[in-house]
Amino acid sequence: MIRRQRNFYAFLWHAFWFSFTFAFTDYNTVLPAMIVKAGGASWHIGVLTFITIGFPLISQLIFTPFLASRSSKKPYLLFGINLRVIALAGIGATIFIFTEGSSSLIIFLIYLWMLLFTFSGAFAGLSYTHIVGISFSGNERKLFLVKKQILGAVGMALSAYIVRLVLSQREYPSNYTLLFFMASAMLLLASLGFWILREPVQRSNTAQISVFQLTKKIPAILKENRNLLNLIIVANFVSASLILIPFLTGSLKERFTLTGSLVGNLLLFQYAGMIISNAFWNRIVRSRGFKGLLFLTILMVSAIPLFGILILAISSKPLLYLLFFFIGGGISAYKIGMEGGLLEISTNENRVLFTGVFGAMNIISSVLPLITGFVFHLLPYHTIFIVFSLITFSSIHFLKKMRCPVDL
Repeated sequence: MIRRQRNFYAFLWHAFWFSFTFAFTDYNTVLPAMIVKAGGASWHIGVLTFITIGFPLISQLIFTPFLASRSSKKPYLLFGINLRVIALAGIGATIFIFTEGSSSLIIFLIYLWMLLFTFSGAFAGLSYTHIVGISFSGNERKLFLVKKQILGAVGMALSAYIVRLVLSQREYPSNYTLLFFMASAMLLLASLGFWILREPVQRSNTAQISVFQLTKKIPAILKENRNLLNLIIVANFVSASLILIPFLTGSLKERFTLTGSLVGNLLLFQYAGMIISNAFWNRIVRSRGFKGLLFLTILMVSAIPLFGILILAISSKPLLYLLFFFIGGGISAYKIGMEGGLLEISTNENRVLFTGVFGAMNIISSVLPLITGFVFHLLPYHTIFIVFSLITFSSIHFLKKMRCPVDL
């Protein structure tokens, strides 16, 4: 009981301070706006979105065989988060040092630092999921996930206000330099929670295998675990609409002046949506389980591209802010639903394996940002938005096939 309480508050400490980092490096608003300021185009945003969203999922496949065979995951959790601290500080230093350099050089160096950031994040993420899974179970797990999301959303709302002040009161590049140094400091503070974790000792029965061996086993794993397969399909189809958000932010330059104040306001509304919606997600999880929350997530996320078409057509700032409020609620529901769903369909023995396979098989999340960045130059944006919306909506069929505790 003492260990569980210790871990409960340690993870919540990390969630709160990490939420500041998330806001400072938000890939829906801050990062695409920074790329535009640095002289980037849609395909640059596509590459950055691939690095921040797709690359972590692919890299999980690399680390899964190694971590699955380790009895203790905490050392690798600490190693991963410390590399992330270095990467964020590196971005701040790059923007500061190469202020007078070419836009191509700055963007290339940002890519390298973000690769380290996401690479190490995937390394830490597998260990994080495992320790959470063996630390909490049942209603305690539901309570933790909801409280974590609420506390994280509060932290992100506070940090969004700070981001707005920094972006509006300072000019590029000093504003982004300060943001990334602050993000690095906040992540370092968040890591203190992991130092006090008490990881339950468990003997690993999993022999270490190579990435190639694991890749060969994935079809058999998915055939034996239909729940995992259906959850992967749902995640892929929902991601089709979520990855459009950075491109929507980049497209705003055609309809609005992409100032620091506008970007900061979008963050504020997005995180306000997260905070307010969490009260409803808590009730839905209690009554309908994570599967019920995922059903609502699909409906919300599939509506985002259609809402975006309307915003770009009429150039209304009030509706734009309302859209990002709605986006915040959808992202919050997606995070709680996916994390909770993966925990519920896995066990202590196969959780790291399931997490690695889940990440590796999120093919749309991994590759589509790159493709979308180039497709934007070939097709009208409203065509892309409508197609992706329909893809997301169709995932309801696969969600219905899942068998979760709520079905029992």
